Amino acid sequence: MAIDIVASLLLLFFAASLALVVITTATAYQGLTAECGSGPFEGITCNDTVLGIVTIGMIVVAVLATFLAVGFVIVNLIRRRYTFYWPVGAIAIMILATWIGSWIAGMIVP
Repeated sequence: MAIDIVASLLLLFFAASLALVVITTATAYQGLTAECGSGPFEGITCNDTVLGIVTIGMIVVAVLATFLAVGFVIVNLIRRRYTFYWPVGAIAIMILATWIGSWIAGMIVP
């Protein structure tokens, strides 16, 4: 059980660090449409609204995943169950959200 607690704490620290990286990446996306001039763009190219939704979505997912992982680790420690899989799930969700957000942000850049 001690190995599970140590692994959970290390994974929670990594998840919190990854959340900071995701938030920093999301805020860096705000300036992507600064070079867009007037002109006909197709699809979501140079769309500030979509970029704002992607940015807010990435930040919300990172913060929510981290807080839920911490909460469920505490609850499972009280219940004396395995806890390492909650931070692993949070890390996976943040990686997936960053990948999808970066993919959409890449479609916005002209």
